[in-house]
Amino acid sequence: MKPASRNKKVGGFWGLAALGVGVAAVACFPAALAWGFLHPPRRLHDKTPLSALGISFERVRLRTQDGVSLSAWYVPAPEHASVRGVIVVCHGYYGNRATMLPYLAFLHEAGYAAVLFDWRAHGWSGGRMATFGCTEPDDLAAVLDWVGSHPGLRSLPLALLGESMGASVALLVAAEEPERVRAVVADSPYARFDSAVEGRLQLALGPRVAPLVTPSARRAGETMLGVHCDQIAPLAAMGRIFPRPVLLIHGQEDRLIAPENSRRIWAASPGNTTLWEVPGAEHVRSVYVAREEYARRVTEFLDAALTAP
Repeated sequence: MKPASRNKKVGGFWGLAALGVGVAAVACFPAALAWGFLHPPRRLHDKTPLSALGISFERVRLRTQDGVSLSAWYVPAPEHASVRGVIVVCHGYYGNRATMLPYLAFLHEAGYAAVLFDWRAHGWSGGRMATFGCTEPDDLAAVLDWVGSHPGLRSLPLALLGESMGASVALLVAAEEPERVRAVVADSPYARFDSAVEGRLQLALGPRVAPLVTPSARRAGETMLGVHCDQIAPLAAMGRIFPRPVLLIHGQEDRLIAPENSRRIWAASPGNTTLWEVPGAEHVRSVYVAREEYARRVTEFLDAALTAP
């Protein structure tokens, strides 16, 4: 009987140990998810404006105020065209500046100079953590500083064009840069940081599991970033962007960042904001689904915004 009793005790110990490990794993899972979102796999690229589109460009290396090295391209306007302005093009989370070449194609044709760059922790730039709008404004500020120091660009009107995280950061920065940013084209922005978290968890975990994990993952992300999600809220920036014009674009089939995000941002604007929802387009696919109309709408918007007195 004694051996049996001993085996029972041993079994009980290992059962409690397994339970403890399980509880710890469940407790750590949201933090692991948050850490993974803030440290995305780096997608390197070898495409260039010249190799992909036959457009000449210059390589630029920038440095942010906190010491992060950023890799960028400067693409002058076509030589035969009068320069209409300069567009700073901002890619999305897990992307890189090469993913924005479809936008460059029609911007260049329309006579705009452009700067495309890799956010920190993306592409060929330095940095290890993507922050969904906490530190990325420092990156965009470094690009604006470079444009402002360039003899051929400093006197030109400037607009921001971004998709996904790049669109959201563009709105945040535009609110703080009334003298330097004349207009914004924001494709598929999130209204708040928590909207970006929720959308990604819904796709990764499914509709049943995601709601159970999202609050803890959001809190873990806020702890790692040292900010509350309310502080990363393009929704709240619209009042400070007004009366400068904003063009919001969103695919109606976007499951990652729901179209409701752009609707909320549009509703928060005091005015001079246009929302175009693209039927049949998933996340940041509007430029492909409605290629010609997309190019026409964006260039007409920029022409009007940057030539206005």
